[in-house]
Amino acid sequence: MNTRHEKPVTTERYRAAVARIVAAIRGREGLSDRQLAQRLDCSAGTIRNARMEATSLDPAILIRIEQAFGPGAIDPLLALAQVRCLPLGQGGEGSGAPALAIVEALHGVVEMQAASSEAGRRVTTHELRQILPELRAGRAALDTLIARASGEGAASGEGGPSGEGAASGGGGASEEGGA
Repeated sequence: MNTRHEKPVTTERYRAAVARIVAAIRGREGLSDRQLAQRLDCSAGTIRNARMEATSLDPAILIRIEQAFGPGAIDPLLALAQVRCLPLGQGGEGSGAPALAIVEALHGVVEMQAASSEAGRRVTTHELRQILPELRAGRAALDTLIARASGEGAASGEGGPSGEGAASGGGGASEEGGA
């Protein structure tokens, strides 16, 4: 965990982070409160109240958000603790080849910057969405390597003879978008 002084987690900061999560998902997926509620098995009022910062979300709903919308979906909330979610069993840690996931993600970005790509040398959101799984796997691989290097828990590489360990959620600072 970080040793620097961080703002304390307050109900207001928690609710603001949850509101950002709900707004990001609704915007990205084009969902109404009712549609999002159906996907998360809760009421539309619960989603509306979370979006309006009027109440806190049940932790089970937060887990369902992560399950339904992928690793990183609740990162704005976890950023309050200076951590983010990582998928277990991804990022190359089990295969001993985390560099492959990183290279695949980087290769996708380099291809997008080619003059012959969709927007020329400028990388578009549409192009990034096409390689989102590779970007997430690359991020998870980097986080796994960082966790191993810093000796964080099971991800420190003490899990086997080749230094393989389980993924850890203590990777690094979070992005607000939860990419």
